[in-house]
Amino acid sequence: MPNSMRYCQTCRFQLDKRGFKRHTLSAIHRKGKLIRAMLERNCITHAEIARRIGLTRERVRQLALQMGFAAGRSRHAICRMERRRKAMPEFFVQAQKRGFEVELLGTRNAYINGKLCIQRKACWHDVGRGEYKYTYLSIRQPGGRFDICAWKLPDGRFLILPKKLTGFRQTTFNPEESEHLGTASSSHYYRQHIERWSLLGRPRRSK
Repeated sequence: MPNSMRYCQTCRFQLDKRGFKRHTLSAIHRKGKLIRAMLERNCITHAEIARRIGLTRERVRQLALQMGFAAGRSRHAICRMERRRKAMPEFFVQAQKRGFEVELLGTRNAYINGKLCIQRKACWHDVGRGEYKYTYLSIRQPGGRFDICAWKLPDGRFLILPKKLTGFRQTTFNPEESEHLGTASSSHYYRQHIERWSLLGRPRRSK
């Protein structure tokens, strides 16, 4: 580094000798660690940082670039992705843990290995009366476009079905071994599709 240049350890950027002296007397230098800590949080805007430390938004933007942080629009994009990940449905989280590539599209759908997937919820439903009353899991046909639908069961497992097997409006099935497989009006038997992750293809990376 040339002798005419100085490096601020607190703010972590380089200035010339004259600029360095002015910088060490500034509020930016005194609050350097605070500014850097806030800039490291992607979900805080330059305007919010400026309000908290008494600078203009433009000055905060300049400091962010000097310190090597992303520009405002990039920060907002990263922030949106982080918020989506936090709100990610459990099926997509489990898919990632199993090594599948997940590309979020919204809060309820995503591409997994190139297949458009959605998550819904199954619930218990009583069928029949008296001694012929049985309790099954009930699922409804999802609306919209999809290739794979995963219903989260009450025990935390997933019923994973391809679109071609979802030609019902509402149906029920028994997740356990039983002589009563489902409703009289339905021939669907989906127990073998519980936790059938192979419908998504092969994981593209190691777990």
